[in-house]
Amino acid sequence: MGLRTFLRRRRGRSLGQSLVEFALILPVFLVILSVALDLGRLAYARVTIANVAREASFQAAQTPTSYQAGQPCATDTNMVICRGILESKGSVVTVNPADITLTCTPSCADADTMGDVVTVKATGTFNLLTPVMAVFFGGTTITFSSSATNQVSALPAYVAAAATPTPTPTPTPSPTPSPSPTPTPACTLPSAGFTYTSSPASNKSPVTVTVTDTSTSQASCPITNWAWNWGDGVTTIGQTQAAHVYTNNNGNGGANITYNLSLVVTNSVGSLTSGVASILVKP
Repeated sequence: MGLRTFLRRRRGRSLGQSLVEFALILPVFLVILSVALDLGRLAYARVTIANVAREASFQAAQTPTSYQAGQPCATDTNMVICRGILESKGSVVTVNPADITLTCTPSCADADTMGDVVTVKATGTFNLLTPVMAVFFGGTTITFSSSATNQVSALPAYVAAAATPTPTPTPTPSPTPSPSPTPTPACTLPSAGFTYTSSPASNKSPVTVTVTDTSTSQASCPITNWAWNWGDGVTTIGQTQAAHVYTNNNGNGGANITYNLSLVVTNSVGSLTSGVASILVKP
């Protein structure tokens, strides 16, 4: 009886000691986990802001005058803002139209002058999940910025060849000279882009996405093909697309799934790929 009582008391003390140790370690573990998660999100936010500046700069090189500071996206007058906001959608960083600024050296208006450069600066805000890292960053809201520079697309001025005079035959009447053909302007690559809307707002599966093409090209060399890659193994062709449905059937253990949506447009010169739109689908 004495041995049984001793063993029973020893087991009781071991269980209680384990619970106390677990209660002491758990907060430390949660703090480490939250710090690691925030560091990963910080890295992702920096990459996103760099991509926003790069994509907006690419668009500005094609359409430097299609920019209105602080105004929302408009596919006819504010393509630079559209391209930047599209790149930031679905990410952990928030970019507003007023956060995208454009400067040209020496000018954005003279599209026929080679050597002009355009610089786009993008600024975004990022919120930490926990206040642990706020000690090192001076608060839970962090601001990132990035700049990208490109040369404004311009073609050399066209110089018409001097017309060769037609000798007048005699004694027969002079034939009516044929009009000189008008030279066809040289084509450039198209500018790929699109906007999208998704529902529901909670991103809970299934998520329905509707896209609108915002790609542009010269009138003399229009876009001939639109190729959509929905990121879930489905590709479709055509400028206008039906709504696409994304699902998350818990096949990966109940985690969120991000699908990357992109567009490739083609004209007679070649193809250009749009920036990727990340579609988040929750189980």
